[in-house]
Amino acid sequence: MKGRSRTLVFVVCVLAVVAITGCRKKEEAARAPVPTPKGKDYIYAAVNNALQIIDGTTDTVIKTIPYDDYIIRANFSPDGKRYYANAFHKIYVFDTEQQELVDVYNFSTESSKVIVGGMTASEDGALLYLVCTIVKKKQHIPKLDLLPPQLIVFDTKTKSIVKSYEIPDYMINTVLTIRNDPGHLILIGYDVRKFDLKKGTSEVIQTLFNPKKGEKVKNCLPAQTCESPRDHGIVVYGYYAGEGINISSGYMMIDRNNGTVKMLEGKDIWMSYTAILSPDKKYIYTVMDELVKIDAETGKTVSFVQTERGTCYGVATSSDGTKVYVGLAGPDVSVYDAETLKLLKVIPLAGDGGYTLQRITM
Repeated sequence: MKGRSRTLVFVVCVLAVVAITGCRKKEEAARAPVPTPKGKDYIYAAVNNALQIIDGTTDTVIKTIPYDDYIIRANFSPDGKRYYANAFHKIYVFDTEQQELVDVYNFSTESSKVIVGGMTASEDGALLYLVCTIVKKKQHIPKLDLLPPQLIVFDTKTKSIVKSYEIPDYMINTVLTIRNDPGHLILIGYDVRKFDLKKGTSEVIQTLFNPKKGEKVKNCLPAQTCESPRDHGIVVYGYYAGEGINISSGYMMIDRNNGTVKMLEGKDIWMSYTAILSPDKKYIYTVMDELVKIDAETGKTVSFVQTERGTCYGVATSSDGTKVYVGLAGPDVSVYDAETLKLLKVIPLAGDGGYTLQRITM
């Protein structure tokens, strides 16, 4: 009996060591820095009526591509070959290698008005997933029908809608792919949902406006997904929690590699239009009237500065993490040192814009 007991204790100890080692390896992998993409940085700034491309080495505008529209958000294709600029009724398609406008997808017709609230490209680049509101005009009757909100699947090769789904609420305006799970999407609206493309159903994976008992209401503004092709895959959105004077702020971090959500409560309350995780995953940079540097593990404020040119909507980082770009509320982009938050340069633009300030390395 003693021999059996000792054997059992030994086996349990071995299993415990294996489990601890496995957990440590997972933690180390999560903290491990992502290799810096090789190539040259370009910052895409979608301003009113033009896309302006900034050279990330000289921090000067090197190309202006005109269009006649206002862009509300934009995304690169996962391979970085296309840049999709989302206007209210159209998608403008840019070739990133040629730096040219190559196509325009128009979804409205005489009998229906389609508002594209948000979009993203599938991981293989063959499809676009569009969150849309559709208003149909009845024939010969001066009346409009507002259809339930739709998730539309658009084939970029045939330029046709291949499928559509009814989605739960009109507040959904952000759609994300999951890199290692092409059968599901992440939808952000009143809450965060995981959407099954095969079944056409969704489940709540993180509450926001519909909290569980004991939780605070969280007001999240996912105005723009700040990311770059081949980056670490973690996107960040600022949120405010609570009511009245009992409020706090924090950061919702969605890992697009596996679809998991982490809520990081901030130690201070900061107003946030957009936020981005640094390439080494150590810091969150968030912006509105201040550029704020947050410790991504603890939520503590590392440093902050008042933005030199006033309110800013968009934020991006250089691929090596040494510079932070903010801007587009006015006709310029400000460049800051990521370590010290010292202003390095102000880049004049042709106009102001929305939240669409993004980097590609190629």
